[in-house]
Formats: sequence, C-alpha cells, structure tokens
Amino acid sequence: MKFALNVSVRGLITSTGYSVEVFFWNHNYSEIDRRRMNKGSHVLKKEIGKLSHLLELSKVIQYLKDREKKEGGFSFAPELYPDIEDTYYAVRILQFLDVDVDRNNTANYLKNINWKEVGFPRAIYMLVYLHFSLNIKFPPSLTGLLRKDWSRFQILNARYFSDEIQKLLDQPLKPLNTLPPFQFQTHENLQNLRKKVAILLDHDINFDRQQIIRWVQLSQNGDGGFGFYPETTSYMENTYCALEILSKLGSSPGQIDLARKYILGCQTKDGGFGRAPISFPFIESTFHAVSGLLLLEEMEGGDA
Repeated sequence: MKFALNVSVRGLITSTGYSVEVFFWNHNYSEIDRRRMNKGSHVLKKEIGKLSHLLELSKVIQYLKDREKKEGGFSFAPELYPDIEDTYYAVRILQFLDVDVDRNNTANYLKNINWKEVGFPRAIYMLVYLHFSLNIKFPPSLTGLLRKDWSRFQILNARYFSDEIQKLLDQPLKPLNTLPPFQFQTHENLQNLRKKVAILLDHDINFDRQQIIRWVQLSQNGDGGFGFYPETTSYMENTYCALEILSKLGSSPGQIDLARKYILGCQTKDGGFGRAPISFPFIESTFHAVSGLLLLEEMEGGDA
C-alpha cells in the first residue's frame, strides 16, 4: 500500500514551503480539542478549574518550564538537549492548560533541527503539528518528508499518522485500500487499538463498538489503571489510550474514580507524571495524565 500525502493547502504552498494561516489550527486531531471547540472556551476554563482542585497545576507548568531550553525546545531532563517528542508533548500540555507558549523560542528550536534524523511518520506528524499550531512557516525539508512514499513503514502507523496530518491540514482522507490491518484482533493492545478506532471512525467504517468497549473496560485493573490488554500491568500510556477510546465510543471506564486515583498517584514531587506510581516523570507521561484527567472530567459531566 502506498502512502504519499497530498500536501497542497488551499493554494498556500510557495517555492520556499508552506505559508500556513493560523485559522487552520481548528482542525487539530485530538478528541479533547474537538470537544472543546464544540463546547466553547468557557467550558475549557471550567475543566481546567476542576483539574486545579485535583492537583496543583502550577507544579505541572513549572515542571515543563524547568525543562524548556533558552535556545528553544524541551527535554525530559533539565540537563539534556531538547528533542522533537518532548517539545511536542510540552506544547500540547501548555495549550491544554491555556498557558502561552514561547513561539519564538520554539521556532528557533525547529529551525535548528537535524532533518537527516527525521523520517518516521510519528516524528513527522509532531513537526507538522508544532509548525502548524504555532503558525511557523513550513521549511522545505518538512514538505519534502510529507511528499515521500510511506509504504516502507508499518501499515497501521503509516495510515494513522497520514490521516492525522491530512486532518490537521484540512485535507480529505485517502480511501482505505484494505480493511483487515485496521480491524480488531484478539489480544489487541490498547495503543494499537486507539489508532485503529480513530481510523475506522474517520473513514465511517462500521465495526462492533460494544466488543471494543468491553475489551477496553476489561483491561482496567484493581489499581484503576489500564494494562496493555486484560490481566496485564497498568501504565499511564495504556490508561490514556483506554480513556481516549472509550470517549470516542461514547462510553467510560467501569471505575472512573479509581482511574482518576491511579493517574493522580503517578504525579511526582517535581510536578510531572511517571508511567506508573513511584516512577520517574516524563513529559509524554505528563501529557497522557493531563489528557486522561480532562477526559474523565468530560465523562462525568455527561459529555462522553
């Protein structure tokens, strides 16, 4: 299967790359972002207010600021160099919490990326998001990566991130040429299942939603977190994936309070969150935690 992205954006492509208008930000893929755009900014502030009663948001923000570099970008430890993944997740968290992002610093970091080390769909999507959401001009190196054939990559990742980029740029999705790789399989892990559910929903393909809801709910453990699949150890990334799937399918965990307790129990004294209780914090895990808590608030509010 061939994945080559259609990257013309309403005629805004230029000889030096994209000139992207900031209003395209409204097409971000996230389930949380979609719901907020539909419900309004006052609901966003209400959700953030609820979170402030559960944890000290100032500690989360300070955790991120301590990992922001003077030259731009973020790293998971203050003494390390910035990287694409941590910068992406840090920016997403700050945007969720309605905190200003230093656009100039981030633009400086992106300008100095070694593009020879960028190649996988996930990293390409993150770079598209950062340039796009902060209204930073697309460099030729990035547009070149978007035009490349992604068929050499694992099919699920290639299709998922291809779709996410198309949605972000307000472009129509390319039709699926085959269905089996995106169907639910026995002992499906939640991280793959999250991508499959997104693809099936985005392409309006019928599937047994209740079967998937039951599978996800069975993956919740006694500690409130979710394993990779039923009867496996809880981790933050699995918990986030489970909540995202259930939210998209209009459902919720069997034990919402326990899920919230598990997430809150993963916060460290530095303000960030680890993959599990009593573990080292990561910016990615912190993104999963904040996203998960927001999804739980929406579910309890009857909006899931």
